[in-house]
Amino acid sequence: MVMMVERALPVVEMREDQDIVEYRGKKLTVPKSEWDQRQGVNGIPFSVGRQQLEYNRALTPYKARGISSDVGLYWKLGSSMPMVRDALMGMTAAITAAPWRLELGELPTYWQGNAAAAAARKRQYEFCSYVWSKWTATGADYAWAQWLADVLRFSFVCGFYTGEKTASLVPIKVDGKMRRLLCPDLPCAIMPWTVDEWVFKDNPDTGMLALVQRTYSQTDSFGGSGAGEVVIPWERVCHVPLLPASPGDLEGSSALRPAQVLLKAKQKTLQLQTLGTEVNTLGLLVVKEDGAHPMTEDARAEIKMQLDGRTAEQVAYLMLPPGDHKVEYIRPSDTVPDLSKQIETLDQQIGKALGNVHRLMSLQGTGSFAARKDASGEARDTMDFWADIPARAAERILRQFIEINFPLDAALGMVFTPNVNHAAVEELDNESRMRTLAGYANAGLITPSPEIQSQLRKELDLTTTTSDGES
Repeated sequence: MVMMVERALPVVEMREDQDIVEYRGKKLTVPKSEWDQRQGVNGIPFSVGRQQLEYNRALTPYKARGISSDVGLYWKLGSSMPMVRDALMGMTAAITAAPWRLELGELPTYWQGNAAAAAARKRQYEFCSYVWSKWTATGADYAWAQWLADVLRFSFVCGFYTGEKTASLVPIKVDGKMRRLLCPDLPCAIMPWTVDEWVFKDNPDTGMLALVQRTYSQTDSFGGSGAGEVVIPWERVCHVPLLPASPGDLEGSSALRPAQVLLKAKQKTLQLQTLGTEVNTLGLLVVKEDGAHPMTEDARAEIKMQLDGRTAEQVAYLMLPPGDHKVEYIRPSDTVPDLSKQIETLDQQIGKALGNVHRLMSLQGTGSFAARKDASGEARDTMDFWADIPARAAERILRQFIEINFPLDAALGMVFTPNVNHAAVEELDNESRMRTLAGYANAGLITPSPEIQSQLRKELDLTTTTSDGES
């Protein structure tokens, strides 16, 4: 049986345009709904531009993700723990190696048949295609794969990625003629531990103004430190939090948050195991004195010196004075605990916390075949989730610069951002896939085209044959 208790606010006065209610002994006005305005706030506690959502004082953002010259707990764990490195590198390698593409999306239903909307979509796609070619250019100083790695690494470890957008005016052919448009570069990463303050008005969900970067710890080779505090306008900030509670949850949620206790426990367990290995090598010698012939102080000192100087490289021997003295050797297995079970249990729990337990299942060979197959499917879903994070961030950048370069289209509501998409982040069964594609082609469901052939060659890692027969 569940008991529900409801508390109603008694209406003590009603007016034509508002109600007066009694709440905790006070009279409050209930405002009428303004649909074009937000009347509440997200409720995330902030104090002087610093978020206070974390309940563990030892893991507050400026201790866990660092501040100024202190890179914080999360970055230290991410740099030193092999399981974190494995989870991050496996995900990053799969996502950066996947073929990425820019896709022209379909017009929304309510714009179909509108010639102006179709023209707007075409010129916006031409602009975005130029930007995309710049982002993915071979040999670029800062390429698409590097940016993907930055977004994934910082959001995974620190809870959010922050970058500064830059752009330059370049001539781009749009609508059949050359125009000078503002073309964005890939954002330059801002280290999370240098973000000192989030500047917002009223509500961080909708009122972000800037961030303050603190870089007093950075000094160049000539002794110059530059500006110690930098204010970056929010419109120039590319901010990608991981699993935020709301748009105003600027710190996000580090993937290491649920694993940090387990990771530190594994560190201590490995240290104990290492110490045990040293004891295991040496063993333990115990000298029992003959009560009928007690040793002299000099003899005891000599034996102590021999035991203290014993190392694993030496042949074990001991010189004893006259008498029925005994030497006992305690076997290593009697003195060293076997921590392999504890380490295996910690690995499983850390894998669950980091979301890569499917890798442990395949590596350790545990579980049935069906369970491992399910784990493989779970891995693909996880990779797709992570791949969508930088993809959506890139689309927001493209949309922002579409609105800047085509203000008339934006004013008319005709902003059609292309889709940043990727091939499935998985190991494909190419033989089965080719049979499926051949069946679709024979049935007339798909028609071969140069674009489709180029994309398939890229996804299947096939070479291209030139006119003279060389590949």
